[in-house]
Amino acid sequence: MRAGAWENAAQAVASIESWRRIPAPLAWMAEARLHLFGLRATWPLLAELGWLSPALLEDVAQRSPDPLLPQLIRSFEANFDATSTGADEIGDLSWFAAWVLTERPDLREHLAVAQASQHSAPEQAMRLLVELLGLERQGRHSDIVGRRKVLRDLQPSLYAAYMKSR
Repeated sequence: MRAGAWENAAQAVASIESWRRIPAPLAWMAEARLHLFGLRATWPLLAELGWLSPALLEDVAQRSPDPLLPQLIRSFEANFDATSTGADEIGDLSWFAAWVLTERPDLREHLAVAQASQHSAPEQAMRLLVELLGLERQGRHSDIVGRRKVLRDLQPSLYAAYMKSR
């Protein structure tokens, strides 16, 4: 990876059994895919990495060839407070993928394909936002109200960010 052989790096990581469940190889693959295919194609891996290892997500973001990723991370860090639920032990950056949907709902389809992880609160929140954005597109207002309450109870800061654009 240091030599910039991104295709070789991706192939090497792909040969590791269950690489998507191990933080270091997942980070390597995310970085390789950022260089090979760009940010849009890498969102599912970045979400999964944030849930498994927020610190590694930050490392990958710092080396991103796309300036949008570190820009979004900085905006997230400036505007999001995970401690509003006493969830500081989870790590703020684990909520990043869910928060991104409040800023960039156009990424819904990309983030929706992230593989299931540990069903943590941040993962549940991202999946809930994917669902909410879909319900909005369908105009299912009565369903939206109930799902918004679930989001509010799960993470008040995330709910506030979501409602800010509504």
